[in-house]
Amino acid sequence: MLWRIPETIKPPVTYGMAGSRGFRGWRDTMAAPGVTPVQPTSRRDFLKWGAIAGLGAAGALGGFWALWKYALNLTYPRYVPLKPWELEPGVVNYDLVRAYGYGPAELGFVNDIGDAPAESRILNVAQWYDYWPGRIVAEFGPYMSSRWGIEGVSVRWTPNIFTSNEELLQWVLEDGRTFDVMFPANYAVEALEKAGALVNLNREWIPDYVNILGRFPASWPPGFEPVRSDLTHFPSYPDSGNGYNNDIAFDLRDPAANAYAYRMPSSVYPSPRGMSHVTWDEANSLLAVPYQWMTTGIGYRTDIFDRTGIEALGWEVFELTSYSNPVSGETHPLANRKMMLDEMREVFGAALKAVGGKRQVDAGLPLTGIPRNPAPPWNGEYQWSTNETDPAKTQAAVDWARSIRDSLWGFNTPQQGPWLVNGTMYVDQARSGDVMYAIRPNSNQFLPVDFFVPLQGSSRVVDAAVIGRSCDSLWLAHEFLNYLLQPDVGADISSWNLYPTPNAWSFNLLHADPSYSYYGQYPDGSPYVWNPAEDARLYADLAFGYAGPSVLERCELQHDLDPDTTLRYETAWEDIRY
Repeated sequence: MLWRIPETIKPPVTYGMAGSRGFRGWRDTMAAPGVTPVQPTSRRDFLKWGAIAGLGAAGALGGFWALWKYALNLTYPRYVPLKPWELEPGVVNYDLVRAYGYGPAELGFVNDIGDAPAESRILNVAQWYDYWPGRIVAEFGPYMSSRWGIEGVSVRWTPNIFTSNEELLQWVLEDGRTFDVMFPANYAVEALEKAGALVNLNREWIPDYVNILGRFPASWPPGFEPVRSDLTHFPSYPDSGNGYNNDIAFDLRDPAANAYAYRMPSSVYPSPRGMSHVTWDEANSLLAVPYQWMTTGIGYRTDIFDRTGIEALGWEVFELTSYSNPVSGETHPLANRKMMLDEMREVFGAALKAVGGKRQVDAGLPLTGIPRNPAPPWNGEYQWSTNETDPAKTQAAVDWARSIRDSLWGFNTPQQGPWLVNGTMYVDQARSGDVMYAIRPNSNQFLPVDFFVPLQGSSRVVDAAVIGRSCDSLWLAHEFLNYLLQPDVGADISSWNLYPTPNAWSFNLLHADPSYSYYGQYPDGSPYVWNPAEDARLYADLAFGYAGPSVLERCELQHDLDPDTTLRYETAWEDIRY
């Protein structure tokens, strides 16, 4: 039986003028058409209507999908009939796309896209608010006209702005809304793929995928330009001389490290769809192309906390009811001045790291922050993972979250940066890009706010572009993904929203092109220069000039959890959250 939530208890999603993130990036000369939510309570409302419906308030995407999948028996194929190019739902044969879909005749398409209905040249895209400059999207049409001679190409996205992964999953898996391209986080990619809502991508149509951080290509894909004379400050594909396109061998393409992005047998997809038709491998099973990435850590006010002191505390700072600053000698009450993200998995993930760190120290072992690393001297005991399913460990995490609840202001995601800046909060759980957007290092403001990833460990998130099963313009959608992978486009996006780019060429361009740096003055009049690619708060180990201990080693990708663990978390989250 397919249960339906009555419309009368579904919260309206309302939007106003963009503004919660303030500064839009000093290079952007056009006002972006993106919007931000009027109030930061849409997520609370979403959780409440789920609870009202008797389904529970699934506050994390793993929880959301597990609950709906198992409680509602809802799967995406209910909404989308089999396409003529599908061997089964979501399994695409791209030879059949050339026979039945729209694309350039010169690429072997039977149906030339130039003769297609106008609607076939409009992509319907779901995107986060404030996640790209409006001009980037507007320029896709002229790009397609110049590159392929195709007129009338555009992207429809302003009606499809979401503020959480839960909202996107609700649209697709419950409401039946359909999109050509979406930008979910890595763990939401898993949920959408398990639901049958995505298609495998055609790597031949995304030659610039090799720009993503990873191994130096053994050969250049057809159509890829390893030298771009128009990129005067960094005209050649980056070669770090270590077999990778970056100095630290950071890899966002390797299927073993990024299993969410490939439809291959793995711990994430043990029995991937299509196995009766296709032998999946790295070349043919790509599902998701990284768009931006980030770390989750702690944002804090530097006029309240001593940096050395708060970094030594890590997640344990949320246990304190007051803090005595050894430098200033002042004691600051912390009750209702601490906040955590309104994200179930992030809160319990921090709890697992906090308790796991205590257990590691109690055992007389160094605080590694690294889960399940067999290298000495850790002697078999390693930091707990954010993806734990052991009931004893998850219960310990729940108990920790309950223990700190009364001294917290509460849980909120949209205000994680602004409330630190205005002094409403002294410390909060935060994402790197959001805090940096609020700090505005590309200005002369020098706000008393900073960010770090705790030594106990934390999470790392990749927001990725995927193509939905409903897409009838598969070639055009691939062209859009490849357009976003252009080095200058990626650099412009990250310069604007201050999230780290996953594009190695864009990263080097951000560093080499002086137009991406900010030139100002310190309060004493001395020169101040800020370059995003040199800021370790954004890029961690990858940042140019960074020589500290590894941050990325202790940041995990979260995965969609099993139903039992999800339901245990969700039950506790309702109690803690409300």
